[in-house]
Amino acid sequence: MKDTRQVMKRKERVTLSLSADMVERLRTVVYWSPKLTLTGVVESAIQSALMKLEKGKRFKKRKGKLPVGRPRKAQSSRG
Repeated sequence: MKDTRQVMKRKERVTLSLSADMVERLRTVVYWSPKLTLTGVVESAIQSALMKLEKGKRFKKRKGKLPVGRPRKAQSSRG
């Protein structure tokens, strides 16, 4: 029987675009902080953002996949 502390959660690769400045700052922070990793810093930041957005209660499950591609521009009320 496996010790539950040794079982790692499944990870998924996610590709996204960030500003060049943000990526450079992130790399600099990790460079000067030997105990940190890029993944660790990003996971921590996302976890904090999720907690703030969810306000202690998770959102309902999605009904489908997220739309692919760039978001559509908002349509103006002009005809």
